[in-house]
Amino acid sequence: MLTPNSKVLVALSGGADSVLMLRLLCRYREDFGLNISAAHLNHCLRGEESDRDELFVKELCKSLNVPLEIKRVDIHAECKKSGEGCEECGRRIRYEFFNSIIDSDTLIATAHNLDDRIETLIMNIIRGTTLNGLCSISAKRDNIIRPLIDISKEDILAYCENKGFEYVTDSSNLTDIYRRNQIRHNILPYFKETNPSFYKSALRMFSALDTDNEYLS
Repeated sequence: MLTPNSKVLVALSGGADSVLMLRLLCRYREDFGLNISAAHLNHCLRGEESDRDELFVKELCKSLNVPLEIKRVDIHAECKKSGEGCEECGRRIRYEFFNSIIDSDTLIATAHNLDDRIETLIMNIIRGTTLNGLCSISAKRDNIIRPLIDISKEDILAYCENKGFEYVTDSSNLTDIYRRNQIRHNILPYFKETNPSFYKSALRMFSALDTDNEYLS
C-alpha cells in the first residue's frame, strides 16, 4: 500500500481502529520517510460526545506531532437538503472533505477492518449483488488505502488494551439503530459461535474472490 516517502492523510475518528492505524503509521514514519497528516470530520450528531471526540483527536495528534485538519458539518441538516440517509450523507461529505485538503499524490488511509468488510458483504447480499459486491471493501481503491482490512475488531481492541492506547467510543455504535449495527450485534456473533475459525475462513474467501474478480475484470 505504501512506498518510501508516501504522503498519507489518516481519516481519524478517534475510535480504536483509527487510533491504532495512526499510531502504527507513526511508528514507521521515520523508517520509511512517511509524511503523515490527519483529518477529522465532526458530524455534530451526538452533541457533547461529538465535541469530546474532536478534542480527543486534537490532543492525540498534538502528542504525536501530526498535522490535523478539522471540519464541522451538521449532517442532519445536510440530509434534509440532499434527501440522503444519514450514513450515506456522512460518507459522501467525509470523502469530499478529505479530497479537498490533499493533492493528487496523497493517499487517504481509512481504518476499515475485517469486521467492517464482513458486515458490508452481508449488507450487499441482502440488497442483491454481483461478484464485485461479494468482494466487499477492497484493501486499496484509487488513492484510498485500508491498512487494517485483514484484522478483526477483536484483535484491534486487544492490541490497544495491551499497549494502553486510549480511544473514544461512539455511543451510536452500541445501539441497533442502523442496519450495520444489527448485523454487527446479532449476525456476526452467531457466525463466530458456529465457526470459531470464522475470521480465517472469511479471509480465505475474500482472497479467492478478489483473485477471481481481478482476473475477470
